[in-house]
Amino acid sequence: MKILLSGAPGAAAAPTASTSAAGGSWFSLILMLVVFFGLFYFLVMIPQKRREREFHRMISGMKRGDTVITIGGIVGKVIAIDRDIVKIKTANSTELEITKKGISSVIKQKEQRSSREENEKKEG
Repeated sequence: MKILLSGAPGAAAAPTASTSAAGGSWFSLILMLVVFFGLFYFLVMIPQKRREREFHRMISGMKRGDTVITIGGIVGKVIAIDRDIVKIKTANSTELEITKKGISSVIKQKEQRSSREENEKKEG
C-alpha cells in the first residue's frame, strides 16, 4: 500500500494559486512605487523649485540702496553689486563682501520709507 503525499518526491506539481498571486504582488509593488514617487514629487520637489525661483527673482531685483538680511542675521545696506559678490555697509564704517547665496531676504528701499512714515504717524 502506497500513500502519495502532495509534495512527495516523484509527485507531479500542479499549478497553485500562489504562482498566480506572485504576478499580482509585482504589480502592486510597482504601483506603490509609482504612487510614492508621485507624492514625493508633488510634496517635495515642486515647492523646492518654487522657492528657488522666488530666490533668484529676489536676488536679480536687488539694487544699490536696498537693505539685505544675510543668512547669519547681519543687516546691511547694499553699496555695490558685482557678479556673485554683494558689498554691504553694516555700520558707519564697516563694509562686508558676501556672496549672493548668503542673502536671506531683501527689503526694498521704497518699503523702508513707507514703513518708516507709518511709524512716524503712529508716534506723532
